[in-house]
Amino acid sequence: MSEILNRFGLEAAKFNSQIFLSLLLIWLALVACAVVSVKSQGFSERQRRLWVWIIVCIPLLGLLAYLPFSVRREDLPQVFLMKIHKDRSLKKVKSGSLSGDRIV
Repeated sequence: MSEILNRFGLEAAKFNSQIFLSLLLIWLALVACAVVSVKSQGFSERQRRLWVWIIVCIPLLGLLAYLPFSVRREDLPQVFLMKIHKDRSLKKVKSGSLSGDRIV
């Protein structure tokens, strides 16, 4: 096991062009996925351009900053969706009682 772990490291002798190219391809794939995710979100065009600029121009912090915004409601676990549905039902009941309708 230690032999396998010794192969991975950032020492100068182990950091060659193949490793650099692999890291670059992985990084480009991550950035491309984040940009596609931004394009699929319900942001305005100005917000999309801002997020794409942040992700591309600020290498690691841009991806980390976008991480909380990348979660879509349909990707949330079922428990959270049920809670959201319950909250919406309560809002409908409250708005119905405010308009003068009686709910029995």
